[in-house]
Amino acid sequence: MYVVSIDFGCGLATAQTGRGESIHTLCSWIRSNPDKLNIELSACVAVMMVPFPVSSPATVLFCLIAVLVISRVVSNRKLRTKRENIVTIGVNIKNNTNGIISQTSALLRSLTSTSEWARNGYQRFSKTPIQRAFALPSMWTGSDVVVLPPALLASVLNRPEAELAAHHAQLDTIQLPYMMSDSDVYNNPIQYDVIRRTMSRQHVGSLAATTAKELQNAFSTYWSAPVKHDRDWATLDNWEACGKVFTRVAMLSLVGSPLGHDERLLDWARKYASSVITGTAFINCLPPGWIRSSAGPLFGIQARYYQSRCLRIMVPVIQERIWKLQSGAGQDVDDFLQSTILRCSRTGDPRQMDPQRIALRLLGLATMSIMGMVYVFTHCVADVYGMPDRKREELLAALEAECKREARPDEGVTFSLLDSTLNESMRLNNISVTSLARDVAVDSLHIPGVEKAGGDAGGISYTLPRGSRIVFPTQEMHRDEGVYGRNPEEFDPFRFYREFQTEGGRFDDMCKGLLVFGYGKHACPGRHYAMQTLRQTLAYLVLNYDVALVGPVDADGGHALRGKRQTLLNVNVPNVDLKIRVRRKR
Repeated sequence: MYVVSIDFGCGLATAQTGRGESIHTLCSWIRSNPDKLNIELSACVAVMMVPFPVSSPATVLFCLIAVLVISRVVSNRKLRTKRENIVTIGVNIKNNTNGIISQTSALLRSLTSTSEWARNGYQRFSKTPIQRAFALPSMWTGSDVVVLPPALLASVLNRPEAELAAHHAQLDTIQLPYMMSDSDVYNNPIQYDVIRRTMSRQHVGSLAATTAKELQNAFSTYWSAPVKHDRDWATLDNWEACGKVFTRVAMLSLVGSPLGHDERLLDWARKYASSVITGTAFINCLPPGWIRSSAGPLFGIQARYYQSRCLRIMVPVIQERIWKLQSGAGQDVDDFLQSTILRCSRTGDPRQMDPQRIALRLLGLATMSIMGMVYVFTHCVADVYGMPDRKREELLAALEAECKREARPDEGVTFSLLDSTLNESMRLNNISVTSLARDVAVDSLHIPGVEKAGGDAGGISYTLPRGSRIVFPTQEMHRDEGVYGRNPEEFDPFRFYREFQTEGGRFDDMCKGLLVFGYGKHACPGRHYAMQTLRQTLAYLVLNYDVALVGPVDADGGHALRGKRQTLLNVNVPNVDLKIRVRRKR
């Protein structure tokens, strides 16, 4: 028996040391050696053709992934060749529609290079006088995603669902089928009807008083020093501390009392939300097809475990609510849970009254609400309190003065500095590199090109075959100097506020271009509630706590870790290790 061993030159042997360094090492090597990857993949193919065992398990795994990706590339070559006028970033232009090894290399490098490629494509094609589309190789789809220019945003996303389908693309973004045991919850999301009715712009103000009370309770419970004196500092994990606050607030808004005050449920719900996001990030890195279908459930095991623990607590309480409602009692209860039960009963389908299904609908909403607000607020804390001393003190003084002027900052009719600070942080800290994904649902979709300034046709149009996925470069759009002014890479909390105060400024364009909550009919239905809650939370923090980031300081006096994060495929992974020191103000 002969043994074949290949040294890939990237330290894959660390997989055998038990230190868990192989993924990090592989990603670093891919980022540093893009040209060598073509050679290594050729070696992979050669190794897999030799009918002898391979000595290194890591080599076997790498070869297996490479062959699976190559097979995916081969199956998608026909799809790619049907496209015209679209250049793929990250693939050798000479081999743009051929060269299987080159395309496979690009798919593997997409795990670490998507953000860089999107920036390159945006500058080359989206910033030209006639904006053009480009494509990005992505392991997410196992092929390319077509990145359309900002000028086509309205005309494309307003097309009917029969032409451009949002549902499947959104499911493919968050991978709920691997995380949730009931497909009706995400394929028939009637719970969104309740969100649109009870948390619309007109009705969300009624939740402000309850949110304010729960914020006070949550901060007192989770942000206290071990020895409770007013001037004691407590060192907290930023991600976990904010997560506990928003889990309590979100769960109470969705499930009411007593569930919203059950600490066991709050802990399981927070862990479930976190495991869904983590599992999704890893599942999207698996090649689509049978390997994702086979390995995906393994990454969903932890989420399903936490889900089962939540259901054990939620289902009996929901069952009791249903019994009371059906018996004529409990008619005076008016909360989100009650509204959800009533919405399910109006379907006329008895299966929709299953208490476990209702619980899963609420748990799914809670997951999106918790993780969305935690992602935004943890970055906002890092942005605000990581500023150089003078700028931070200036901002905090202005925020505190505004909060004291406005008894109810959630009801302010003018654009506030609180909103400006939150918007600026969201603008800089996108959760994904590209977003607003849609799938072509017809055999051939024609997209007219961008018109010239004079109104003449741009001369560049696109015809995409069925199954093509389109996205928009939202991260780069949010950092466009032409829209957001100078130094768009810097955190400037006064940016939106300043433009609002300037007559004839860019305020309208800036707000329309801020796509963190989606766009059009598929925009986040809970965006008004989320923004109101974030505004209240920032106001409470500024008025009641001193906060300092733990870690080194930059040359400019700002915190060195305030913007530190990594990109995994299309997801910007936050710095979950950031520590903060907090103490309650006198």
